Amino acid sequence: MIVIVVLSILVALAYPSYQTQMIENRRTDGQRILLEIMNEQQKFYSRNSTYTADLVAGGTVGLTYPDPNGDGSVPSDKEYYLVTARACPTFTINQCVELTATPQGGQAGDGTLIYNSHNIKTPSGKW
Repeated sequence: MIVIVVLSILVALAYPSYQTQMIENRRTDGQRILLEIMNEQQKFYSRNSTYTADLVAGGTVGLTYPDPNGDGSVPSDKEYYLVTARACPTFTINQCVELTATPQGGQAGDGTLIYNSHNIKTPSGKW
């Protein structure tokens, strides 16, 4: 009986730490797709002197990301995040693009990751 109580206490202490570690590990999925898409945005900008909010395959810019949801959002490889693009607040799309990775499913408690073409990453503590 004592062994069961001790094991229960250890599990109760270890599980929240495990959950936190899993969320932090899965966050790299969102960070990676943001960096990848921003790289594509920079290439697009160098050819067209503007950024684009259209990330999906078959769109006006011809980027190669799929659009499984039909809403212009791009899922990360492991589908822990959904990425959208828009003009940065107070700028036009030809001056700045902002990518937003919204956590999905079990990652939902992590909070949104944002990266813009001025190399500002928020929240800074998650990068």
